[in-house]
Amino acid sequence: MRLIRPLLLAAAVVAVIAAWPQDLSIPAVDHSQHPIVDVPVDQPVPSLTIRLVPDMMDGFNVFLDTRNFRFTPENVGNTNISNEGHAHLYLNGEKVARLYSPWHHLSGKLLREGINRLEVEFSTNDHSVWGAAGAPIGADVLINTLDDDGDPIVREEVRYTLDWDWGLAKRHPSGGWVVRNDLGYDVHVTGGRLVTRNLELVPCHEVPDSSPLARLMRRLGPVPALAGHSSLIPNESKISKSYEEPLSTPESTFLEGRLVTDPEYCRAHYLIARPTGSGPGAYALEVEGTWNRESDPKRQPFHIQSPAAYGQFLSLFSSDGGRLARRTIVGGIEMTVRRSLATMFDGVEFADGNADAAGRQIMRTIVAGTELLVQGG
Repeated sequence: MRLIRPLLLAAAVVAVIAAWPQDLSIPAVDHSQHPIVDVPVDQPVPSLTIRLVPDMMDGFNVFLDTRNFRFTPENVGNTNISNEGHAHLYLNGEKVARLYSPWHHLSGKLLREGINRLEVEFSTNDHSVWGAAGAPIGADVLINTLDDDGDPIVREEVRYTLDWDWGLAKRHPSGGWVVRNDLGYDVHVTGGRLVTRNLELVPCHEVPDSSPLARLMRRLGPVPALAGHSSLIPNESKISKSYEEPLSTPESTFLEGRLVTDPEYCRAHYLIARPTGSGPGAYALEVEGTWNRESDPKRQPFHIQSPAAYGQFLSLFSSDGGRLARRTIVGGIEMTVRRSLATMFDGVEFADGNADAAGRQIMRTIVAGTELLVQGG
């Protein structure tokens, strides 16, 4: 895997993509061509990695590194059987081959000079598309015919940073910070922590769009992640571990960079939950301090802990606040996950003493108020 690409090559790739309209982006497969059949829930989800080897005579030799999938050309046209079938190969949105084995030769005559989009989808015996949670299963990469280092697949880095929007929240002279919530409670935070369990970009080809209900939910706003999880398919943009942040001293924190090959992303998944690998007794959220109301100046202590999980699929926005329908990887992606301190405690009724309900409310508010700001490229 190449971690460093020549600067001149990177500049050439950026120039090619920059000339294309970002809304149209790189030609992709129309997923309405074939119905999607979900892999049964009791079966492992197939996965696929595309590898390309330059052919000494012409074009490239494509190798499909598959898991939990069998090529069964002898069963084409027969009854669908879980985790078996064939594959369809698309180039710049057009179907160019049906694959009955992991190897396929891609002729150079089919490729245009510069950037091309290569997509492969797992197909059932009846030519439907294997899916998971309504999303097609396959792989999607950009290849650059001008790349002469032996690996034409375009790879770029996604860099994640966690940040806070202070709004009306203020630092307290004695430490911590203070804010007034929407119910009139003056809150002084002196300690605590928050765990980011998952953060990943969702490739456009994994966004289900065949269900009328799914389309309606996306129009209405952020979609909660069922059971606190995102895709069932391994995602190379996913952070490698969970991260804990101190809540008494909120600050911008760089997490990590991930090398990705998916050509473009349409949204992201953000999840607050207990640390990866933690057992009983671990918490996703802990926060403590004092509170009071104007009608009662006496300050009361609070200590809120919650082992619950809450996550959502969220839209992407540019640094100037404009919503992004999609974002290509060319040039790399800098993504800032910005949460709101000013609204963190909105809806929390401190006087009732229900710490469990308060913890869940805080997590929901944090995630629902999160903005994903994308820079670079």
